[in-house]
Amino acid sequence: MSRTGSSAGRLILLSVWAGLFWAVLAIGWGLAVRSQMIVFDGLYSLISVLLSLLSLLSFRIIRKGQSKRFPFGRDALEPLTIIVKAIAIGTLCVYALSVAVMELLTGGREVNTGWAVAYAAVATGGCAVVAAYLGREQRAVRSDLVRAETTQWLMDTVLSAGVLAGFIAAAVLERTGYERLAAYVDPAMVALVCLLFLAMPLRLLVHGFREVLFMAPPRELGERVRRCIRQVQRRHGFDDSYLRSTKVDGQLVVEVDYIVGEHTPDRSVEVLDAIRREITDELSDLDYELWLTVSFTTDRAWAE
Repeated sequence: MSRTGSSAGRLILLSVWAGLFWAVLAIGWGLAVRSQMIVFDGLYSLISVLLSLLSLLSFRIIRKGQSKRFPFGRDALEPLTIIVKAIAIGTLCVYALSVAVMELLTGGREVNTGWAVAYAAVATGGCAVVAAYLGREQRAVRSDLVRAETTQWLMDTVLSAGVLAGFIAAAVLERTGYERLAAYVDPAMVALVCLLFLAMPLRLLVHGFREVLFMAPPRELGERVRRCIRQVQRRHGFDDSYLRSTKVDGQLVVEVDYIVGEHTPDRSVEVLDAIRREITDELSDLDYELWLTVSFTTDRAWAE
């Protein structure tokens, strides 16, 4: 396994252990102070742990590379994992939202705001530390799985900060004689957080399906590849070029067909192989595993 691959696995494993710690802490603390919000935070963390374990398993399978059964590698497993993660998180949010709405309609829920504030403060600080560390380390690791883990911790940090603000508001309401209003704070926060969080699994689904369906890569990356192919076309006097590209996990797939015309100066096999090397060198700084197929033909029908 490469150094980059080893680093990605280590970061995912760190996310797993940190998530398990927060899940146990939150569920126990939430049940003790009767806070649905804290229990939801714990359940979210627990599901995140299970999904992180799935990510770690997927990562290790992907690193095995090509085989007779998987001649094109196993990189498509990563977007599939992201799709599963999005569906699981979305399901939890919908369920928690429905429970929160029911409690709002039945008078809310009283919680021990003092201990709830203490939990939210600890959780905000802890999640921020993990998110900052993963965010710093992921810059050197080209892995969408690690990026998804970092996104989860950033969302946990935002969630915990919002919960902290909500519980402080509930504590203020209790101490100023508005206990009945304070009882609505906990389920109201759950409902609000769930509505906000539903956007994240939607984005993950879109991202995952783009790669599973082998759609075009992100605009900036796609434009960089097109620019390289066109420059090679002009330099070597080809009549035209047809480009197909996609990105799956850390693999960049590029298939290009050059139309060789009457005025193309050199058609020797050695020159054509040099052109393949030229494209590979020009795209090497993208830090993706390049899967390059370059074909040359005088008949456009073979390229279209």
